[in-house]
Amino acid sequence: MISNQIPTLHYLNGRGRAEASRILLTLAGVEFNDVRHPYPLSPDGIKEKTTYKQLPYFIDGDFEIAQSLAIEHYIASKYDLAGDNISDRARVLSIAQSTIDIISPLFSNNTDEKKALYKNETLPRFLSAWEKILVGNGGKYFVGSKLSAADASAYYTLENLYFKNYKEVIDQYPNLTQFKSMFESIPSISTYISNRPIDQSF
Repeated sequence: MISNQIPTLHYLNGRGRAEASRILLTLAGVEFNDVRHPYPLSPDGIKEKTTYKQLPYFIDGDFEIAQSLAIEHYIASKYDLAGDNISDRARVLSIAQSTIDIISPLFSNNTDEKKALYKNETLPRFLSAWEKILVGNGGKYFVGSKLSAADASAYYTLENLYFKNYKEVIDQYPNLTQFKSMFESIPSISTYISNRPIDQSF
């Protein structure tokens, strides 16, 4: 589908599950409407127009899609960020799905025991795997020989972990910290980070 309309991404006024999509659109050089809704959502507003009565929600011309991973996959596929072949596309999706395993426990770490388990076991397990994948692919990109949605997913997650005060854990993986710095130095990403709203709760 080809549309002359500017696509619109609906989400709350924060990064959350829409930030990877925003980063992907930025990487692709696509102008988009970044519509941020106050929480809680009004029952007679965008909520009623979405598939599952929740955000994020993406509209591209006459095409509309819900669910963050589906939105990311659509954007990546449309703008050549999904991988160059079937193997790379699977690897890109693997990184994207692993971000959910990394981030989800942050919302249920409500005891000291859970926090310790996450910091000392869960997070190192995934970060060490990412470090191995990154190094095995040459140290610059997570998949293939160019930027992909895998890099956007990984960056968003690392930034989230920094925000959640896990920098000391990430810093144990020098290739991941180097990747984060490299990604932030991409001109379009640097500009996006500088200009996005100050109120940036995840």
